[in-house]
Amino acid sequence: MGLGKALGFSLLAYIGLNFLFVIITQTIIGDLNLLFSNITSDPLIILIIFFGPITMMPGTVVNTLSMQIAYGTFDASLISTIGLIVTPFLASIVAGRTGGSKGASFGGWMITCLIGSSALAVLAFINPVTLLYYGIIVSNPIVLLIAISVSAAVNGVFYGCFALLFTKTEMY
Repeated sequence: MGLGKALGFSLLAYIGLNFLFVIITQTIIGDLNLLFSNITSDPLIILIIFFGPITMMPGTVVNTLSMQIAYGTFDASLISTIGLIVTPFLASIVAGRTGGSKGASFGGWMITCLIGSSALAVLAFINPVTLLYYGIIVSNPIVLLIAISVSAAVNGVFYGCFALLFTKTEMY
């Protein structure tokens, strides 16, 4: 029961926070109407909004954030970059708090990452043009599939450590 609960709540938190940060970013830019018209014309964009940040490695996101702060870039791109860190961090904490054991907490978060990468991989084969919305250029779908899988595994292990830290059970 702990694995299913950790998976459900972490997936819900991940999807909800990703959507929230996209809405905030698009509101700051002033393109909220354009976002919803794009969703209306191509509903598969919603998969990129929900699971697109799983393609970003944590190290790349931290480097981008530090460069934006160093250069004084305080705009919507900074909010978007903060969302790339906060969203998986909070979703992994939710997985850690709702999982009954360490294995269930880590597994719930890891399966969340695998679901996100699988959704983007299926999208890459169904409609590769949709991935251009998020800036993902598809020259070879197999290379994209490998890159998404590696990124999901790195995100799963990196943020899974936080899920392990915030599990209710004791270390021994």
